[in-house]
Amino acid sequence: MRHIIAKFIGFGFNILSLFAPQKAADRAAKFFSTPVKPHLREKERVFLNTARQVRRSFGEQSIIEYHWGEEKAPLVLLSYGWSYNAGRWRYFVPRLVEAGYRVLAYDPPGHGLAPAGTLNIPLNAAIIRGLLEEYGPAHAIVGHSFGGTSSVYALQHLPEKLHPRRMVVMASFSYAPSVFKDFKNILGLWSPLYWRMVRGFEQKIGHSIERFDFAMMAGGFAHIEGLLIHDPKDSVTPYQEAKRYHDFWPGSHLFSPQSGGHHLGTKEITGTVIDFVQNGKLPTNAKIQERNITADHELVRFFAGL
Repeated sequence: MRHIIAKFIGFGFNILSLFAPQKAADRAAKFFSTPVKPHLREKERVFLNTARQVRRSFGEQSIIEYHWGEEKAPLVLLSYGWSYNAGRWRYFVPRLVEAGYRVLAYDPPGHGLAPAGTLNIPLNAAIIRGLLEEYGPAHAIVGHSFGGTSSVYALQHLPEKLHPRRMVVMASFSYAPSVFKDFKNILGLWSPLYWRMVRGFEQKIGHSIERFDFAMMAGGFAHIEGLLIHDPKDSVTPYQEAKRYHDFWPGSHLFSPQSGGHHLGTKEITGTVIDFVQNGKLPTNAKIQERNITADHELVRFFAGL
């Protein structure tokens, strides 16, 4: 049903583009950047009510911060995926607090208890940077899907003193153009409309979307202990995305559980994340990156269009 609805919406954008191409591109871009407001289950609301909640403004939009633990304890920052809510962390937070950490999660615009709004990687990364500047540095960052990618990008514009000691990136995409192309295919957008939308994004950010190669950015994370977690059967984010991160991130470890799907919400995976955050313990079958690809390799630069 969702597939049919997406095609129907895309068809409407396509028809509009015949008469008002810029309006169609603007509407497609807004649709691309507008999350579906998640339904919070009662158990998620109960969990979120255990936190100290703070409303913070970012430009004309607002987020909700959630704080647990002692103020002077080492910080763990949690950033979740598209159209989730901070209740996603309800099995992580109690164990992290019990282990002696203070935990910070947040709902970005259009998510959880935050007001409706639009969101993209640059904005979510700016939120993460703002939180680290206010409350950091972090002992560890745990990011899932969209939140994992945003966390990688956030570190590009932060001094190393605010970088985490450890970082967990779960089921996250590594290259922005692939996400745009997935959007095009899911909606069935015609190429002229699609490229007008893409060029609009590029004008706003001041450069090509090809520069958003997050795996290559991770090539500068040799000082961060990295754990990548991705189910090879993930039907949302291809496993190849984790392998790209692993190829570039010096010394990173890739853990490939054969269950968990995209959500990666199993008890075993939760325990793996907490063990790594707390003491750097790794799964026995995690693969270590001993010889990463460097971003300045001539073939890398050729294929990345640099």
